[in-house]
Amino acid sequence: MTDYIVTQAQNIADFTDYIAELSLQDLASNTLSQYKQQLRTFHAWLGDHPITANAAKLFLAQMREQGYAQQSIRLYYVPIKAYLEYLQIPLKIKFRRHRHLPPYYSAADLQRLLDAIDTRAGPWAQNKERDKLILLMLSFTGLRRAEIVALRPCDITTDYIHVRNGKGDKDRTIPLSHQLKNPLLAYIEKQAISPTDRIFPFATNRLWKVVKYYARAAGFPDLSPHTLRHYFATALVERGAPLRAVQELLGHSNIATTSIYLDLIPHHLKTSIALLDESLSVSESVSVSKSLSLSTKSSSYRKKKRGIPICGSKSMKATSSRRSLTLVPLKALPNIGQGSEASSVSARGAPTASQESKNDGDIRQSSSLTASPLIGSSGSK
Repeated sequence: MTDYIVTQAQNIADFTDYIAELSLQDLASNTLSQYKQQLRTFHAWLGDHPITANAAKLFLAQMREQGYAQQSIRLYYVPIKAYLEYLQIPLKIKFRRHRHLPPYYSAADLQRLLDAIDTRAGPWAQNKERDKLILLMLSFTGLRRAEIVALRPCDITTDYIHVRNGKGDKDRTIPLSHQLKNPLLAYIEKQAISPTDRIFPFATNRLWKVVKYYARAAGFPDLSPHTLRHYFATALVERGAPLRAVQELLGHSNIATTSIYLDLIPHHLKTSIALLDESLSVSESVSVSKSLSLSTKSSSYRKKKRGIPICGSKSMKATSSRRSLTLVPLKALPNIGQGSEASSVSARGAPTASQESKNDGDIRQSSSLTASPLIGSSGSK
């Protein structure tokens, strides 16, 4: 009982000290809040057990067993790793990288989404203009949810939208498209929104629900506000926008994050295949086949004139009946031992198949998230 009290008190003291240390770091408010919430979850799960690297691995392994996505597990791993390093406990877990392409939506799909707004009836129909503007801003600016709900008229000039304190406390500027400029300025003027007031004064969850309502109505149940951000980037790459410019418009810190849209719209690969098509034209293949057929006929004529049997002729069949050979593909040869009749025809120096290694092929080691269950008591739940 004494060990239990000491361990729990030590865990609480370490946790309190680290949270205070974390608050002093230069982190965005959303990131700081997320880290604290994740560490509280880990600390509550830990209970009266000591903080160890094995305990952290078991916690993450249980998350995976409960069906959490790998991305969610990684989000927990980052603050837990920093917490353990603060306690001078090394923690290193190697994750497999899964590259999933975002869904593709065309301009026709966007129009279908906007048409769903026009058909809405009832008391919510009065918000049609606002809801259509939200979808247009997501599709033609690539703004995140939090960036849209924080937008004010003073952040908008004649031709640009200035994003203040975006993700990672970064500012950026996005040019206004012609399809968005007039509806946006008209809405601000019609609603008489003050320059310092928010254009859409509601929470990010409310914006998400608005988009999801029309997405389901249009037959796109998987579409979300972030999906329209993907549409913005995909449409730019599809029309030949430089990847570096797309990175700046989206506010990505690493261009590798933006490069995923090259795989979604692989025009650069299509151009490479077109070069292959140009090098192998139909006319060239026809001329090659003609020259091959002529050379075959002339060689057959010369062999016939010299008395050499031609493949398929009667003389050839007669010769082949005296000495017949059975050609067996190398891959089909069985493991022939001594005393076998076929062992006499094995070629010298032929490669022999070595015993297959356990790690050969595409079979890889399982993820290192799995840890030996050191915490097995009911308190670990």
